[in-house]
Amino acid sequence: MEALQIKNLTFSYTKDKPILKDVSLVIEEGKHIALLGHNGSGKSTLAKLLVGLLPYEQGEIYIYGKKLDKDSLNELRKKISIVFQNPDNQFIGVTVEDDIAFSLENRNIPREEMLKLVPLYATKVGMKEFLDKEPSRLSGGQKQRVAIADALITNPEILILDEATSMLDPKGKSDVLHLIKEMKKENPKLTIITITHDVEEAYLCDSVVLLEQGEVIASDTPKNIFTNKKLIKEHNLDVPFEVELKEKLIEAGYKINKDASLKEIEEMLCR
Repeated sequence: MEALQIKNLTFSYTKDKPILKDVSLVIEEGKHIALLGHNGSGKSTLAKLLVGLLPYEQGEIYIYGKKLDKDSLNELRKKISIVFQNPDNQFIGVTVEDDIAFSLENRNIPREEMLKLVPLYATKVGMKEFLDKEPSRLSGGQKQRVAIADALITNPEILILDEATSMLDPKGKSDVLHLIKEMKKENPKLTIITITHDVEEAYLCDSVVLLEQGEVIASDTPKNIFTNKKLIKEHNLDVPFEVELKEKLIEAGYKINKDASLKEIEEMLCR
């Protein structure tokens, strides 16, 4: 089933400089997709269009087969949640508990149900012990966990992570990526769109869509994208550590299975 379909989408903030140019994509339900590109490629603009924060000018957006327009906006917004780069911009409540509850209040969820859901989702993201804390006193990784709880508590069918790990330290980033992995295990039908310029993050996804100057340059599996040397060179992409390591070992004469995991490579080198 198609969770999201984008047809010939074009958008510009000013008439003489289009940000997105004739973008077309199909994203299947339950997939984890990376929208990869350098700064200014149009990734975040696309995210805002998908959740209706910006009105698109040309083209069409379909969410589970229904066209996104002014008449369907309120209905379709309920299917999508978004986590932005800076969680501070999303916090509203005085405490973590208030903040996670805010989305439920907007939907007139009964208080009795809220009292069950808030600690449940705080537990899912590992933040139950922080419910009485002020969001401003949390670490970057903890803030992003709360923002993800805010997004998940409304039970979305599509989750968009817009540069959600770019401001985190390595531990915070690792924590959030592990959380995403656990979310997928718990709900295989959840469609996740990760918007990033981090190739390591993109490499963990089911497929990668490469954007450059508002156009889709390539769409394929991470393996095919990051082993395409011509594509890497032409578009000045970094290479994930795992791919680079395999290439160096092969050049050094080691017999490496190109599908081997890092753990398998480590075990081979130890032997």
